[in-house]
Amino acid sequence: MNQTPQERPAAPLLIFDIETVPDIPLLYMHYEPALEGGWDVSRDWRDVCVPEAIRVQKNLNFPPPIFHCVISICALFVDPETNQIIDGFRKSVPVPQSYAELLSGEAQLLRDFWAFTIKKKDKLKNWYDSLQSDFRMSDYQRRKLKPIPLTFCGYNISGFDLPVLEQRSMRNFITCPIPEYGREWGYDSYRSKYAFDKCFDLLHYISGNAVGRSGLDILARSMGLGGKMTGMDGSRVAAEYYENRAWEKIEEYCAVDVLITYGVYLALQKFRGFLDAQQFRECAHQFLLFLNKEGKPAAYAELARESHAFFAAADSDTLK
Repeated sequence: MNQTPQERPAAPLLIFDIETVPDIPLLYMHYEPALEGGWDVSRDWRDVCVPEAIRVQKNLNFPPPIFHCVISICALFVDPETNQIIDGFRKSVPVPQSYAELLSGEAQLLRDFWAFTIKKKDKLKNWYDSLQSDFRMSDYQRRKLKPIPLTFCGYNISGFDLPVLEQRSMRNFITCPIPEYGREWGYDSYRSKYAFDKCFDLLHYISGNAVGRSGLDILARSMGLGGKMTGMDGSRVAAEYYENRAWEKIEEYCAVDVLITYGVYLALQKFRGFLDAQQFRECAHQFLLFLNKEGKPAAYAELARESHAFFAAADSDTLK
């Protein structure tokens, strides 16, 4: 008879990042700033002067999650056993011609992403099904051993990315396809920043109780990884999108962030003892091949070149 494991196997890891722009009509509707020339939604729905006026007049530097319209999502599925990349997601909302078109594009992007999150949901199905014949298991054991479809992973995802996805999905009347995510609550649920098997927020894990928190860019650069894409940062996304119509540039920026997050994740797994020197070397080698694979965007190859020190360290014979 099968021996009941003490805990369920690790779920596939989804490392992801989102890029957003202000939902300007929603911001105006709620805060009603005084604007020179008044307000016309058909004219001003993409005017970045509106959130600036709200920042100055209402002393609001960073709006709550509901006011952030999602325009780009990039993600990597990582095998929990090998820690290597097994799948990817990369989609954006091309710059629309109207506010209605923006919301429609965002809704479709969110639907596509949620559908992608359950793509590997049956990875552990056979393992779990083999336990059902064990009559000695209690309902509690079955519930605790039932595999979860994925573990979300990223940098500050519990503080920003996931709340934005939740609230913008609600705004678009989208149903979350992960029952465990939407229906469970408490310290052991997807909603808890301390349930690392469900939401592995690298910012919370790495920073812990430290007085200061390290940003993703400086953390990546400290270990020889290339940093964020040249000429872009989060504060420039709205202007690049609404004024310069550079949605493809924003998508690449988002993708590069996910890739350097993966590099930081590998270093963390090495520190935690889940990867020995040889396994870390193999993961880094696969990562480098992924970046340089024919047909990948130029920004990937640039990241590979800028990350020479990271890959050299992983390949070093002195690494223990």
